[in-house]
Amino acid sequence: MSKLTAEQRGDMAEALLPEAAGLVVDVHEGSAEDIQTRLAGLSRHELEAMAVLLAALVDPERGIRDALAWVDFDENGNRLYPSDLTRSTKAVRDLAPALRRQTAGVDVVAVHRALAVTGQGVALTAAERRLAVEVGYRRGMAKKVIADRLGMSEDAVDRSWDRIKARARLAGERVPVRGELAPAA
Repeated sequence: MSKLTAEQRGDMAEALLPEAAGLVVDVHEGSAEDIQTRLAGLSRHELEAMAVLLAALVDPERGIRDALAWVDFDENGNRLYPSDLTRSTKAVRDLAPALRRQTAGVDVVAVHRALAVTGQGVALTAAERRLAVEVGYRRGMAKKVIADRLGMSEDAVDRSWDRIKARARLAGERVPVRGELAPAA
């Protein structure tokens, strides 16, 4: 999938959306055979793309209990009775293991280069993108400018900024403020 252009990845996501929706319905209402039949018809690249597409449908801030509230049976089809003691109150995000990449740390130079006027197209990791959103907002950059330079939607920039602030609050750290790094006029 990494050799596809952004436009090709978008086209693939649009083409696979009906299959992804079908898989959601099969998991909720179908049988194991329905799921197997649907997945057997997809190539490895389509399966990888559909995994990304399905992940995009999930809010990482949603609680596991809420996300799985529809599950009222075990792996054998026996009825489960909801219990506050057996269901996690953690958010989906809290269960995600940290990715271990070959390169350690954040490339701060790449972050600043991506935010520069000529920075469009600089490849950033997820951690670098989060830092770029934070630095952009703290510099007082307009949301549209940050979004354009990082290749994100304005809504994604807003969500990232809100999550950055929420994480700081949760960690008991100082919450970043928009424009605090802007040069004095």
